[in-house]
Amino acid sequence: MLSKEEVKQIWKSISSGNDRKHYSSLLNLIREYNELLQKPELLETLEDEYRYMTIALGQIFIKLFGRGQLMPRLASNDNEKKFFEWCKKLYLNFKVKLLALISSISETNSLSLDCLDTYMKMLHHESIYWASKPNSPFFPNKTLRSLLVALFHCNLEGDIGFKDGQSGNPVFNLFVETYYKKNFDIQFYTQSELISLLPDLDGKVSDEVKMSKWLTLCNNDVQGSPELEIFVSVPPQAIENNAKFNSNMEANWLHCLNLRDLSAAQYKTVLLILHKRIIVWFHQPTKLIDFLTDSYNHGGIISILSLNGLFELMKKYNLEYPNFYSKLYQLLTPELMHVKYRSRFFRLLDNFLSSTHLSAQLVASFIKRLARLSVSAPPGAIVSIIPFVYNLIRKHPTCMILLHDPEYIDCDLSKKQEYADPFNNEEANPELTNALSSSLWELETLTNHYHPNVATLAKIFQQPFQKLSYNIEDFLDWSYDSLLQAETNRRLKIQPALEFEQFGSVFASESNSSFLPTVKW
Repeated sequence: MLSKEEVKQIWKSISSGNDRKHYSSLLNLIREYNELLQKPELLETLEDEYRYMTIALGQIFIKLFGRGQLMPRLASNDNEKKFFEWCKKLYLNFKVKLLALISSISETNSLSLDCLDTYMKMLHHESIYWASKPNSPFFPNKTLRSLLVALFHCNLEGDIGFKDGQSGNPVFNLFVETYYKKNFDIQFYTQSELISLLPDLDGKVSDEVKMSKWLTLCNNDVQGSPELEIFVSVPPQAIENNAKFNSNMEANWLHCLNLRDLSAAQYKTVLLILHKRIIVWFHQPTKLIDFLTDSYNHGGIISILSLNGLFELMKKYNLEYPNFYSKLYQLLTPELMHVKYRSRFFRLLDNFLSSTHLSAQLVASFIKRLARLSVSAPPGAIVSIIPFVYNLIRKHPTCMILLHDPEYIDCDLSKKQEYADPFNNEEANPELTNALSSSLWELETLTNHYHPNVATLAKIFQQPFQKLSYNIEDFLDWSYDSLLQAETNRRLKIQPALEFEQFGSVFASESNSSFLPTVKW
């Protein structure tokens, strides 16, 4: 391994003059990378030396760019052309070594970050000096493609976020934060190259890793923004083609959404951003139906999150989804009452059940299922269910029979004592649950709930339905913590009456009075 002083000497000798006898040292510098690639453990002791060498080589080749020695077409004779071709070969070899370090080093280190920065400087100088003519528009997209291949192959253990499924790879994140998010030409050509690159990675990079890096790349609000900068000096006019950029984004999103082996966290992230950051790129948003259908059939929280995207397609693009309400009904489970996306689900459910064209039997099934869930739900969920059921009954007056059945009032006492709830809670089809023949006895039970707020709220069904509706937003985001906080901060109009006697100690004592005089300590 060459020392820093030796590297510095080579750097100075090549940069300060044009004496070609020093250029042979370049080959020795580049060869030093071979040992590191074969023995990654050298990073532990020689990371600073390799970093210094990387920066030095980058500066040397920038110097060669300025001298025109990496452009054989500028040579004035055959000997000079051969020399320029030799210099260019060294430069290309250096780029290969940088990419190898980026993609193959499996440990987190700053050398990989320096390799990326150096590589991007090389890309910038290629755009200047490898253009067909001085100041001509040019973007070295092949150089960018090679970098993207290396970045997608760069995998560190545990670099996929557990909560959001995005990549935690520091090298990839540096590329995204420093170059991709800030420069539109980088965005344009990255998306253009990914059109063919993403399919090429099938079988070479796992679906989960591919999606993690795609989400890191595109889960932001700066895609295609007119306020972005330009990385190269004179970009091609092609980057002004917004239709092409949108088309590339759509195709790349479709490819990633069709990946099969995604984590639950990635499904969640995609579904949470779909209506704001994904659907905007689609000329035909109905292309998302396959992904949303698969997500809706997935079950659990994934199904709940897919509702938002399905609702957008149904509302704006007249999408028809078979058995939609049956599957929506099946999402009403005890687990739903405890997830953090519960309020989102109730907002969507409110939209889905607002139509007056729905059958009374279907709406009654939803009301009855919600009432049944409220018996075992936490107080925060019950506070959401009670006004929600109230609003449904107001929108669908036929369901008032669940609260007030004239036929039941006229029944003999013996029949009332033999009453059994006819509602079939196990039936998956809401049209067949026999809910309209049932009653909301669960809401009567809630009037005796241990939490005073819940008990008071449940009593609204014992009063005349004079209120047109409740603003459901006022009740959706309650939890144990917020209910307790509200009770703690409540100002009492009348102070509670307290009578107490002050004691000097808890247990019996000769010196003063005590709270427990018969217990000696």
